[in-house]
Amino acid sequence: MLKDYLNQAQTMIKKRPLLLIIVPWLLYAVYLTLIAAPKYESTSQLVVKSADGANNFDPSALLMSGMTGAPASNESQLVVAFIQSNDMLHYLDKAIDLSGHYTSSEGDIISRLASDHSNEAFLEYYLNNIDVLINSDSSVIELSVRAYNPEYAQLISQTIVKRAEQFINEISNNLAKSRLAFAQSEHDIVEDKLQQAKLALINFQSKYNVLDPTAEGAAFQQIAFSLEATLAQKQAELSTLAGIMSPSAPEIVSLKRQIKALEQQITEQKTKINDTQGSDAKLSINQLMAQYSNLQVQVELALQAYGSSLMTLENARVDTYQQLQHLVTVESPTLPEDATYPKVFYNLLLLGVLLSMAFIAIRIVVATIREL
Repeated sequence: MLKDYLNQAQTMIKKRPLLLIIVPWLLYAVYLTLIAAPKYESTSQLVVKSADGANNFDPSALLMSGMTGAPASNESQLVVAFIQSNDMLHYLDKAIDLSGHYTSSEGDIISRLASDHSNEAFLEYYLNNIDVLINSDSSVIELSVRAYNPEYAQLISQTIVKRAEQFINEISNNLAKSRLAFAQSEHDIVEDKLQQAKLALINFQSKYNVLDPTAEGAAFQQIAFSLEATLAQKQAELSTLAGIMSPSAPEIVSLKRQIKALEQQITEQKTKINDTQGSDAKLSINQLMAQYSNLQVQVELALQAYGSSLMTLENARVDTYQQLQHLVTVESPTLPEDATYPKVFYNLLLLGVLLSMAFIAIRIVVATIREL
């Protein structure tokens, strides 16, 4: 019986070869017009902007600011890759039961997703029902999502946009925290060095019971100069009285005692200034001044480094804020009114052209074989 039908079909095709074009075209036309489930497309537009350009969120301004002919940013490409990823698919399935919609009876038996689908088949089906493009002129991300009813198409698009915003914010915030943490750690090191320099200076002052060796050294020098001036005066008086009095005169004896005491005081003052006392806890004024000067230099250098580090930290905070990325919605997900797919006229015309080309090619091949 089947053989008879095949023979009849073969005979008919030989008589009317155009049936090779007409029959498939008619079958496809019946599917598109009577069987195929309509698909609705929701569109939206997004753009990644940094905080330094976020003073104006007007969509037209965003578009104009991007029309510089610059290539698409890495952030935009990252958003596109995330939208097309398995992670986004799993999130959509968990959040809005995407697989349940694509396997539902709203789709026809040919176009809908198989109920026993694999993860790879689900991802392929998902990618076939979304389009994500980056406008090379404005870096605007154009998202199109298709579903079997308009409300669900809009829901898919809204969910994708929301999750993509969270994704960009998470990445941007994590990078910002890393930059600030590094800048803060470097500043903490400089601040710790400053505290150590200050502590070393305070310990030095406490150990030697001296506030400012430089000032004390100057005071000792002044005392020594004053004592030397007094000594010179007393020696002059002694020379004057020695010419008119005997060496045993009370005035002469008193002056000699005073001169001896002054010489002893001067020696002690010079010893304090120049000589060590043989103990680590007792240094000369010159040594104290040298150590104190070194500690002061270390504190001043640490202060300068702290000021520079503090400025660097503040600049890092400003730069980090300016580099924060935000996904801005230029056009919110639309609610489609008419089914976009299937495109009946376009698909039938395309199939007719392809079948005609295949038919002509086959006729040429057959004619060439017969001539041989």
